[in-house]
Amino acid sequence: MLSVKAIYDGKKLKLLDKVKVTKPHKVIITFLEDDSDINPQLIYNTAEEGGAYDFLKEPEEDIYTDDDLKKRYR
Repeated sequence: MLSVKAIYDGKKLKLLDKVKVTKPHKVIITFLEDDSDINPQLIYNTAEEGGAYDFLKEPEEDIYTDDDLKKRYR
């Protein structure tokens, strides 16, 4: 499987990367929403309130200490 970025102008599909394909292939085209529609705060709030990361609050999940660091940054 190969994924390639492209732009569709309403009539033609223009690949943004060179592709070495010499015979016909089936493709799946996914139309992405404009990146400006993505609200980072909404994503953060959803992750925070959704509960998917609640397990990280459990003491048994806190398995690393500063002694485990390979390099310290200030």
